[in-house]
Amino acid sequence: MFKTKISKVLGVVLTAAMVLSMFAVATPVAAANQAWSKISLPGSGATGGYVVSDATNRFTEIGILVWNADKTAVYATATYGGNVCIFKSTDAGRTWKKLTIATTGIIYDLVASPVNANELYYTDGTAIYTTKDGGTTWNQLSSVYQWAIDNAWAIAPLTGTNIIVTLDIGYAGANKYVFAGTATFAGLDVNNGVFMCQETAFGMPWSNLSLNTQRTTAWGSSSVYDVKVDPTDFATKQGIIAVAQSNLGTFISAKYFGNQWDQAALCQDAEVLVDNTTPITNVVHAELWLPSDFNSSLTSGKFQGWLALQTLSNQGDVYLWYGNSNKTIDLNVRGLATATEISDIDGVGGIADAKLIIGGYNNAADLPTIWYSSDRLTFSTNVKRPTGYTGWGPSMAPVTVLAMADYNTSGKALAGTTGVDCGVSYTADFGKTWNTISMMRQSIQSVENIAGSLFVVTNDFIHQSVWRVANGFTERVYSSSLLEPTLSSALFNQLDVAVSPAGDAVFIADLGGVNIWRSLDNGQTFAKQISDITTALGTTIQSWFVSNANTVLVGGSGVVYQTSTNGVLWFARTCAVGTVTSFAVSTDGSTLVAGGSNGSISRSTDGGVTWSAASAVAVSGTSLVTFQNGSNSVVYLTSSNGGVYKYDFAAAAPVWTRIDNTVTGAYAFDSSSYADVDNGVGIFSGIASGGNVLYVLDGSWNNLIRITNAGTNYTAGIIAKPTGATGATKLIGVAAPGANMLYGIFGASLYVYTDKMAVPVTNVQATATTDSVKVTWDALNVDNTGVTVKYFVVVTDATTAYKVAYTVTAADVNQRNGITSLSATFKNDVTGFIVSEDTVYQVSVWAVSPVMSFVGTASVSTQPQPLTYTVNLMPTNGASNVPVNPVFTWDAVSTAVSYDLVLSTDPTFADATKVLATKNLTTNYWAYDGTLSNSASYYWRVRVNTANSTSEWFPAVFTTVKADAAPVEVNNPPDITLEVPQAETPAYIWLIVAVGAVLTIAVIVLIVRTRRVV
Repeated sequence: MFKTKISKVLGVVLTAAMVLSMFAVATPVAAANQAWSKISLPGSGATGGYVVSDATNRFTEIGILVWNADKTAVYATATYGGNVCIFKSTDAGRTWKKLTIATTGIIYDLVASPVNANELYYTDGTAIYTTKDGGTTWNQLSSVYQWAIDNAWAIAPLTGTNIIVTLDIGYAGANKYVFAGTATFAGLDVNNGVFMCQETAFGMPWSNLSLNTQRTTAWGSSSVYDVKVDPTDFATKQGIIAVAQSNLGTFISAKYFGNQWDQAALCQDAEVLVDNTTPITNVVHAELWLPSDFNSSLTSGKFQGWLALQTLSNQGDVYLWYGNSNKTIDLNVRGLATATEISDIDGVGGIADAKLIIGGYNNAADLPTIWYSSDRLTFSTNVKRPTGYTGWGPSMAPVTVLAMADYNTSGKALAGTTGVDCGVSYTADFGKTWNTISMMRQSIQSVENIAGSLFVVTNDFIHQSVWRVANGFTERVYSSSLLEPTLSSALFNQLDVAVSPAGDAVFIADLGGVNIWRSLDNGQTFAKQISDITTALGTTIQSWFVSNANTVLVGGSGVVYQTSTNGVLWFARTCAVGTVTSFAVSTDGSTLVAGGSNGSISRSTDGGVTWSAASAVAVSGTSLVTFQNGSNSVVYLTSSNGGVYKYDFAAAAPVWTRIDNTVTGAYAFDSSSYADVDNGVGIFSGIASGGNVLYVLDGSWNNLIRITNAGTNYTAGIIAKPTGATGATKLIGVAAPGANMLYGIFGASLYVYTDKMAVPVTNVQATATTDSVKVTWDALNVDNTGVTVKYFVVVTDATTAYKVAYTVTAADVNQRNGITSLSATFKNDVTGFIVSEDTVYQVSVWAVSPVMSFVGTASVSTQPQPLTYTVNLMPTNGASNVPVNPVFTWDAVSTAVSYDLVLSTDPTFADATKVLATKNLTTNYWAYDGTLSNSASYYWRVRVNTANSTSEWFPAVFTTVKADAAPVEVNNPPDITLEVPQAETPAYIWLIVAVGAVLTIAVIVLIVRTRRVV
């Protein structure tokens, strides 16, 4: 880093659209459903985040990239529209905001406070400016020049000669110091040096740190190209390190504890020597990188740093510096004795684990180059370089690099370049490959093609770009400037992009040229084919097709140029379809088809090695072909002369059948009787549930013809063009179950359409009485509350195929109005409907607006003619005195195949424990095989089962007869024995009895004695 896209009739009503910014949000790409949505291409200017340039204001160079203190924002200097600017990014350099500054000339250095995230400093060479609010406002510090003059320094810098080119900030407690280094480019001056301002002191006084004189051996003159404070212990040691060229050589010099420079005991000067032997002159830029655990103790083993040096004398390189050594070590990033000008260096980590990233350029080619190192001693160069070209400018940097905070584990970093096709580029592999992401000199004047999911080709009339949208990010993965950086010769014509059907390879071809490049890493890197198509009898690429990662076809006149080895070998294969204008491959990859200018097609089942005899002519013109999704025999064709045709190689006698503008009479369920194609410029077969769906882009009307197919029936409808769009030129699609995604180019704009109605209506259910049918279904979910979906329902006699009922009137021949409810009821003799009893009907439901869905179906039977149970049910409803051994009878129904009967004591028949009998009978009577209770209520019901349906239940209730009176039987009662229980006699009674007994005996004795004869 430097510090730190009027149809003939109305199209389908499209009622919802939501803005899609595909290039700003994550893949998977989203879009409004059933309406085209414009895709925001990479934006220019303030509203576009300064991703690309516009036609009038262009980026010409990126100068300095620097993190703020907490790495929440990146700041950059750049020249835009001819003015030097400072930009701020809070999304790691993908979009930017331009800050307001006073400087109009050159910004030589931009540094961030190591403590305050909102504090930065920059210098325009004569003044130093600072912001304390993240760049909203800037204030000027006291001028080092003015201060020197006012304070009569003995050695004062001279304005215009001695330029402030480097800054750094140091803190010592509450004191904050600003350090500045001055230089005379490609020269030396006695007044150059290192100067210090105590910003927190009154008046912000400056001090000359006397780099030239306060040393063991004085320097007569010098230029300072970098100044650093000790990053880990400045507050204690006041260490200051300078990279300077003097009259004695180029040195890394330091001072500590306020002492003089070049102290042998603390840190002696280390001379920078080419190949460790040759003194360096004509220095123009230097950047010193110090590890996170830098320690200036001579015994710590961590007193070291890495120097990036740029000169005007082919002496630049990366040098390793030890604080206790008198010279640096030339690390020779490009090998021994190889000139390499290095303009920036950055890294993450400490002495033991740091990984470095270095920006510079190859002196011989003047192209920006990145080197990376995982061991701080050996270096590898980029595989794909950032775009740009060398050259100095107001932002003062050919190549600038900035490591992300986790660079040593993630490999993520930024690089800024200057000159032709400059910009900010991004790497996620430690600098091996770079994609441009913002601040690009290129603008977008047109969209040329799209491929896969999703690559886009844009044109600036000077250079062309290939963009990749993936993982929520948009990156330019290829630029024609990689072919010709300086535009000094025409090495390309028009770039085109294609993706293999399996998605495992991305190809770029030069239309009108002969070269093709392939990528096996999703467009990250491209390699040109070993041989171009001129080896196959000579031609240029007009039409081409990628069949798989190794097989590429190029269309010629009556011939197909084919390679199955990615260009190692090319062969001319006869294909008699006129000039080959398009190709297609079946979903399973087994079959190829080629369409030609004479309107015929030919197929190949061996990868394009041999081709069948041409078919009959469908229509002449520039034809486009595609296979029906999932088929290797059905082919669709459209032409610049109009029409859409179907051809089936598997048919006994294949013929062309026109399938657009197909109307089969009233109730065709076609969105328009004029849904035809006048000029087919794109064709795509998508995935559909319930049939097939085909999309054809009409270049005359700029609308999309949508053709659905179920069985042998093709119906065509119109999807209106995007509002205001003109110039439809290209169509590609991404087939997905339930949601085909279509991309279209209209003029210079790119649009996306998501079709979520290529599915059947689900959960169609129907219930019926004897003379009505009620249909219900689930809503089609198009994920957009602004879309009003209208449905159509038709009821068809299953035996005669006669349509007996519809949801709209006969006047709506095309069935476009529909209903918005999720149910429909059809009754006999209402609105002319015919709904008969005991009939099987097929119910079909589909959406007709905004576009037609596929059909959801159900089968239902109306009920048989009802029984008149009050007369014909026996026992009748409410009958009484019914025998307890009843016989149940009812009218016989001629169409009945059986009857169901239920007998229960529960009037609701719900309680299974109260059900006495459940019978399925073939007779219209049944005798209860048990005995019911007297005077009890019983409930019974019966229904009719026909071959088609089952009637409703016909219930009745009855009460059983009362029980007869039984004879009375009289029986004599048994003898009654009365038992009196003994009571307990009191004691005094016993006394009376005893006395009475004695007296009785006495009387008897007396009588006896008186009757004795003496």
